[in-house]
Amino acid sequence: MTEALELSGTPEVGAGRVLVVDDEERNRRLLGDLLEVRGHEVTFAEDGREAIERAQASPQDVILLDVMLPDLDGYEVCRQLKSDSRTGHVPILLVTALKERPSRLLGIQAGASDFLTKPIDPEDLRLRVRNAVHAKRLFDRVQTDLIRLQELEAQRKMLTRMLVHDMRTPLTGIGGFLELALMDKLPKEAAECVASALRSTEDLVEMVSSILDVGRMEAGHTTLDLSEVEVRSLADRSLAKLEPLKKGRTLTIAAPQTSTRLTCDAHLIQRVIQNLLGNALKFTDSRKGTIALGIEARDVGVKVTVEDNGPGIPPEHRDKVFDMYFQASSRRQNLVYSTGLGLTFCKLAVEAHGGQIGVESQVGKGSAFWFELPWRQGSAAR
Repeated sequence: MTEALELSGTPEVGAGRVLVVDDEERNRRLLGDLLEVRGHEVTFAEDGREAIERAQASPQDVILLDVMLPDLDGYEVCRQLKSDSRTGHVPILLVTALKERPSRLLGIQAGASDFLTKPIDPEDLRLRVRNAVHAKRLFDRVQTDLIRLQELEAQRKMLTRMLVHDMRTPLTGIGGFLELALMDKLPKEAAECVASALRSTEDLVEMVSSILDVGRMEAGHTTLDLSEVEVRSLADRSLAKLEPLKKGRTLTIAAPQTSTRLTCDAHLIQRVIQNLLGNALKFTDSRKGTIALGIEARDVGVKVTVEDNGPGIPPEHRDKVFDMYFQASSRRQNLVYSTGLGLTFCKLAVEAHGGQIGVESQVGKGSAFWFELPWRQGSAAR
């Protein structure tokens, strides 16, 4: 292949596992000698199919792949290795006597990381293999760190769920005692304070429930408790719960005269409606805010819309308001479009029913949050 070469040298820092693929024994022997003297662990393959088998069977740090092979050429071997999740991250150095631009472009297109040109220059080989091993080790380190971070995140989520779950019991107890206190004849001012404390406690219970439900829904552990319910009745119950927060706002409801009975998880869908109404109340003026709740029976299902005259949402944020991570980042920038995980819960609850949710908004004019649930077996607009 080439003239005799000097093989002396010190072991390479960070020597790795190298697979040499060449159909000529003298070429394999030469490359093996040049690599082993630098401390690399070298294995060999004589053709493309053997190369794929060896790469899949044993982890490699670098693959030196001859282009001109008898069965599968180097380009095809490279493509197959790069498309396999077991070997796709391993750097491949194509070894070729072809110096034309089209040949190199073919290699890059196939996924090659670098090229070695025949006849082999020992120093060129040393440096390119060293850099490839270094890149592979960095990739491995990132993957290890990622797995560790995922494990820590899973532990953090579990601890958060445990703490939040344990918070619900004392909060429910506080709410119960506040309800008992309201049954007594309290002075007007004291009764108002107790009522306000009760509403705050109920808000906290709702936040706790949302955190737990979002976690379960994200993990796919939610089982819907399906029953046939009248959507208008769910809306009425939601409005009744929020009546104390209405203040000077105008709140209207529009529903068809005919029944809109739907098979769904009544508890979850009532909370969705309540969250959307609560969000509208929070972001509209307490003296001149207007909120309209609409229910519409369609061919494919029932559509519920909550429209307000609040500040509106910029176009670039409308697709993100249901994302919990966007809510966290936007809050740091003082861009708040929802309370807690309310909108995230709504999205997951609606999608668990096979429905859709969205928002239409104009800055300075208001927003219209809507969701649509499909008819299920046993449900129909009547």
